[in-house]
Amino acid sequence: MPQIETISPDSPGVFPGPAVPITYQPSDQPVSSKGLNIFFMCVVLGGTLFQLFVMPSLLYAFGFPIALLLIPITLLQPLHWGLIHEGIHSRLLLKHRGGDFWARVLSVVHWLPFDATRFCHLVHHRYSRHAYDRADVHDGSGIYALAWLRYRGRLLGGVYLELLASPLLAFLPVLWAARIMANVVPIREDGDAEVRRLFVSLTKNASKRRRTRREFVLTLALYGASAWLYGVWWPMLLASMCLRGVWHSLADNAPHHDVPPGEPERARNYALPQLLGVLVMNHHLHLTHHRNPAVPWMDLTRIAAVEGGAPSGNYFRAALRQLGPAYPLVPIPAT
Repeated sequence: MPQIETISPDSPGVFPGPAVPITYQPSDQPVSSKGLNIFFMCVVLGGTLFQLFVMPSLLYAFGFPIALLLIPITLLQPLHWGLIHEGIHSRLLLKHRGGDFWARVLSVVHWLPFDATRFCHLVHHRYSRHAYDRADVHDGSGIYALAWLRYRGRLLGGVYLELLASPLLAFLPVLWAARIMANVVPIREDGDAEVRRLFVSLTKNASKRRRTRREFVLTLALYGASAWLYGVWWPMLLASMCLRGVWHSLADNAPHHDVPPGEPERARNYALPQLLGVLVMNHHLHLTHHRNPAVPWMDLTRIAAVEGGAPSGNYFRAALRQLGPAYPLVPIPAT
């Protein structure tokens, strides 16, 4: 059965989850899945480094038509995030230390702070659809029109932008960072005080602050060098990052969007053709993942078939449904 652990700022990647009706031992992990992960890492790292350091010279040599290469590079973004996600759950490589190192490399190249991303994701597993994790529901405070605009800004890149900026907290004095985080996480229902405590504790973790600062500097150096190479073509680099941000932000809450708190794991599975499922590393089987967080991505299809239950429509349609005019929803008061 999946390993059970307690969340702390030092929690490794196996999230404390419920017991599941599937017999799964770590020894069941096929070595081939790790080999495929290594192949995918080569593809996404090669694609992103090509985008950062080779495309500028091609743009200067051949002009705007080279911008079409951003299309296949953008299609690699779900795969890139999927590999980081496997690293978050300590399932990227056979050896944990090597998997953690390469997950950090992937995060630096993707411009994601790994420690903060991992911690937020693990807390999300335990407290899914709590007040801090329900962007599609309006809490009733403030003007709804502004909340409507903020929500669309969040979906169209805001989630990724917040992650880009989050390492700045590690450069602030600890008390300032803790105060900011306490103000960001609301307390509206049972469990929210614990969520706030966890996030505040993250800002006080000295080793994670050091790693976050170091990796953020590496990321700035990487993208700064790329921007210098792009020169007058810098809008192409910005456009590629905007496309990445929109995808990441739309995918962030898609499997939980509009899911009532009473549904199992507060998540859903969606349908995708097998090839597209590989492209998103089975992120569309998110209910199965929440039930079995220790399971590698390749096994989710098999386990979803054993658990049964029809998928809730197409994954990409579900992601776009978040942009519907009714969201964020205003809850109907109980009578």
